[in-house]
Amino acid sequence: MRISQLQLREPFGAILERTLADFLSESFGRSFQVAWHQGTHTGNSESQTWRCNPYLNIIFRPGIHREPLLPAVYEFSRSTKPWRTPLNKLYVVLAAGRSTARFLATATVEIDPPVPNAEEMVIIGGNHHIRLLDYHQRCCTVITKHGFCVAFMKNEIAVRSAHPYLPTPRILEKSGDGGWYSEELILGTPINRLKDQRQADDAVQKIVLLLFRLYETTQKLERIQDYVGRIVSRIGQNIDRNLLLSTSQRDTMSAAVKRFACAANGLSSDIITVQAHGDFQPANILVGNGGSWLIDWEYTTQRQSGYDGLVYVLYSRRSSGLAQRISCAIDGTLQADALLAGWPGLEWHDYNKRHGRLALFLLEELDLKLMENDNSLFTSVDSGLKNLCQELVHILPLFNSCNI
Repeated sequence: MRISQLQLREPFGAILERTLADFLSESFGRSFQVAWHQGTHTGNSESQTWRCNPYLNIIFRPGIHREPLLPAVYEFSRSTKPWRTPLNKLYVVLAAGRSTARFLATATVEIDPPVPNAEEMVIIGGNHHIRLLDYHQRCCTVITKHGFCVAFMKNEIAVRSAHPYLPTPRILEKSGDGGWYSEELILGTPINRLKDQRQADDAVQKIVLLLFRLYETTQKLERIQDYVGRIVSRIGQNIDRNLLLSTSQRDTMSAAVKRFACAANGLSSDIITVQAHGDFQPANILVGNGGSWLIDWEYTTQRQSGYDGLVYVLYSRRSSGLAQRISCAIDGTLQADALLAGWPGLEWHDYNKRHGRLALFLLEELDLKLMENDNSLFTSVDSGLKNLCQELVHILPLFNSCNI
């Protein structure tokens, strides 16, 4: 999630100040002060000034070397909408240019004392983490944001450490409390930004085979009623706890939970769950450094075996239009049906099981979105949850066969 979006739901500047100050103080063994200023700011002569472009999702030093800016250049120069690509390229050139970057930066960060080799570093915002890309050390440090749950990072480290064959950068170092880890620096392009679709398809196929290997070693047989019951219980608790939700949002989600749970419980008495990646989307599949990589494992946990496949083909991280895609999936007219047909445990050819699996998937998605928003620092409901609530209104009629 870009800094421009993070600022809409949380006091990003204050969170960044505390997160970076604590990490730098621990890393260098001395006290650091970090100050966020909206707009341009002239600091004292002893502080080190960084610029923030929230739309490119980067914080960087004036006079930064070209290489640290390449991830932003690769990711944002091309658009998923071809007509926007020329505009994106122009903006990125200006935003990363030595003489023009300051005009497009909307915030300033001051760090005191100065960070060594800062011209070879870039800071990237994230949903739960801050990433510090250090091209001098050739590593990326992932730091849990102050006030955010460290469980996501601990789960990620555990899974990646237990399954070293996974296509992820090698973990180099980790903190004792699970608050941060560093990994090899991978410079790659997300597959949805590639010009060559065949290259993107090849990357997906390679990574899917390794995901299936993970599924084989982590699969568990569970009663569907038990699995659904745990999800419903968590959703209910998070709805009650989140004071930012409107009455309309609460009512919509409560109605959705009842209907989806009814449809999901119509499956057979047993279900296979696996250690899913949790965020298997094109933006997290990179091509570069001589290989294909699957990054951002922060949402990994035990879910139904088809979860990752459904996230991918339904573009569920982009809620807009989800109702239409769910409708096509139920009817068996989804464009990517071929991929799901071979996905373990989905039994995609069976209409009734497909219907039940989709209902279960929607429960899992709502569970995840609510967990994302379970944070007392938030001042607004995340846009992803808002958009999902809007789509649920149109999805509910697709599961109206249950008596609730």
